[in-house]
Amino acid sequence: MNPWLIVGFVIAVCSAFGTGYWRGDTAGQAKVQQEWDKEKAAQYAEYAKGQAAAREKEQALQASADTLRQEKDREIKNISARAAALTNSLRDRPERPAVSSGVSETASIGSHSCTGSELSRQDAEFLIGEAARADEYRAALKQCYTQYQALMPSP
Repeated sequence: MNPWLIVGFVIAVCSAFGTGYWRGDTAGQAKVQQEWDKEKAAQYAEYAKGQAAAREKEQALQASADTLRQEKDREIKNISARAAALTNSLRDRPERPAVSSGVSETASIGSHSCTGSELSRQDAEFLIGEAARADEYRAALKQCYTQYQALMPSP
């Protein structure tokens, strides 16, 4: 057998193998890249769909919170109007009497009790203001609880 023939045969086989490997590798890389791109596109589409769902849920929760806030504001406005009306109705009440001993006459008499109709104007205004403030806190707490319940997933 001719050594040049063997060398030519080995060179032909090596070049065929190298060319096939190079073309196969290039085609394989392209195929893998296509699969990668397809997978990334699917991930991005899923991500976008999740973002859209989260945004819709956020907007619905925000609308609910806005409605609750408007209800609370309306309730506080009504409370303030009632407090103002009550305060205005106190104009005819007498002032708190000046007591030199530091103890009011009503408080010093054991058998006499004080009802709301006997309160002085300053005391009644103070109590009306405190009641209005307590009602405002109650309305805010009610809104907070309702909003919290809306955010919590139901079991």
